[in-house]
Amino acid sequence: MAESVQALHRRAQRHLNRGEYGPLAACCKAILARQKDFADAWFLLSVAAEAAGDLTRAEGLRARALELDGGNAEYLAQQARLLSRRSRSAEALAAARSALAAGPANALGFDTIGVVFSRLARYEEARTALAEAVRLAPENPQYRFNLAAAEQFLGHAEAAEEHYRAALAIRPGFARAWWALSELRKTGDASDDLPVLEAQAGRAGLSAEDALYLGHALARENELRGNHSAAFAALEKGKAGHRARAREARARDAALFAALRESFRESDREQRPRDSGRGTPLFVVGMPRTGTTLVERILTSHEAVTSLGEIQDLAHAVRRSADSSGAAGVLDPAVIRAALLAPAEAAATHYRESTAARLEGAPAPGQYILDKMPLNALYIGFILRSLPEARIVLLRRDPRDTCLSNFRQLFAVDYSYYDYHYDLETTAHYVADFERLMAHWQSLYGGRIHALAYEALVADPESEVRALLAYLGLPWEPRCLAFHRNAAGVATPSALQVRQPLYRDALERWRRYERELAPATAILTEAGVLPPAAGA
Repeated sequence: MAESVQALHRRAQRHLNRGEYGPLAACCKAILARQKDFADAWFLLSVAAEAAGDLTRAEGLRARALELDGGNAEYLAQQARLLSRRSRSAEALAAARSALAAGPANALGFDTIGVVFSRLARYEEARTALAEAVRLAPENPQYRFNLAAAEQFLGHAEAAEEHYRAALAIRPGFARAWWALSELRKTGDASDDLPVLEAQAGRAGLSAEDALYLGHALARENELRGNHSAAFAALEKGKAGHRARAREARARDAALFAALRESFRESDREQRPRDSGRGTPLFVVGMPRTGTTLVERILTSHEAVTSLGEIQDLAHAVRRSADSSGAAGVLDPAVIRAALLAPAEAAATHYRESTAARLEGAPAPGQYILDKMPLNALYIGFILRSLPEARIVLLRRDPRDTCLSNFRQLFAVDYSYYDYHYDLETTAHYVADFERLMAHWQSLYGGRIHALAYEALVADPESEVRALLAYLGLPWEPRCLAFHRNAAGVATPSALQVRQPLYRDALERWRRYERELAPATAILTEAGVLPPAAGA
């Protein structure tokens, strides 16, 4: 006797719970062969397609499920998550809001929606959804972690710490939560967590990823105690399991920098006047940890500047203009060649469309639309080729501090652009190549790029901010110096630091690690990228 549709559905759900996606897909196809309007079969088939990496097919299958059951909160939440993965921000936001309005049936639904809101920088909406997930399932440590992260992005350090510690009380070995907790204390007094962290880091069978998180947490605790040699040793030990990734990345990154320098040899388009009708693109770029978030906060304190945050729309626009289907957001020599064969307006059209969708309404006349992805610095040639009206603010910092701050920071573990930071010497080579490329851009484009030294900004903020606003053609607004009162959410490692007035603690931090940084300093010296007085 043939298996009933209901029995096939139950079997499909068992396969889903066991992660058996091939048998899951087979069950769903068997259901649909008998009953084409079985919405959950379409949905589960989309789950199997997504697991196989076919995101386009997964999206279409999920859309079919929604045609049959448009008010299903689970389908809507999962479609929102998928759309956010595909950088379809406006559609993802609409789906997430629809899912919330439909009323998720459980804590997982609220958590999924909240995580989507966080990815879309809608932190207040994220906190509301994530708080409901925690209310429904207070013993789930991941839900606690996600709520804590949203609170941290909103600058609510005490609430973030409460939820991180609640997650750790439930799962003491939650290494990522220990690291996130340490990120709340970049300055000030150390905590009492050092013995617990040492015990956690000493556990047998620790995964490379957990060792990475705990190494960074230990480094922060030791640094706050003034024990810089122990802090550096913790970083070295924690990153050891990922060091091969850094060394593999070195040749790839060097080839990318060389391709960019060779591909852009002349400035072929002059700067256009600002477009007062649709907003002028404004890019704040530089190496990570050089003050880009600080400058974003200063500029968004001005009424004429709206920030889209740290988005990847430019990288996606260039790849789309190159008709590339490779790794999302990653620039390589093949993409550079293909993108330069496309009309300059192609990337501009893709970029304007995606950023307009994020704005949820037309910008006010004369408005700047700020994009703060630091590594858009690699795309300066593409920006000025395709968006000649754009303004670019390039942050510079002493390469030794840049090298140290990147090595000290834990970036996204699944984003290959940051693979360099798992190894000190590879980081130094990356910083040296980056400095050479920035010098190349400045020699090509001159005054079209406004270079801003982090050290100068900290030493004389008013003069530097006045010069910055003059470059943008904006009137002086005193509140730009009160950037720490800006209440907007921040999803970068500086989320809490930029809520304080300017401080000098990060200046010449490299001196505290001078002995440990000696190999990196030698690389930077040989590359000729250190300031003239560096040898003094």
